Amino acid sequence: MQEISKIINSIKCKDSAGYDDISSRILKRSAPNVLSPVIFICNKILSMGVFPEAEVKPLFKKGDPTDCSNYRPISLLTSFSKVIKKIIYKDYIVI
Repeated sequence: MQEISKIINSIKCKDSAGYDDISSRILKRSAPNVLSPVIFICNKILSMGVFPEAEVKPLFKKGDPTDCSNYRPISLLTSFSKVIKKIIYKDYIVI
């Protein structure tokens, strides 16, 4: 439980949100109240082996805007996805 709390607190505080409309600022401020559901969701995701979908959008680099090769994909993750990603990356066991 403390590990998840540390992970949530380590996320950069931003007002931008993913497709779920929950910013990292909101997640951080509400962490004490939503920690148990977040742990439950993380455990379900890890046990099922299914990572939440991300929204992918093209980001213009430079050059001719009509040329598709001048764009790169960016993935817009939700704040919860960022927490799960860190758990997987750091090989945490959520209990």
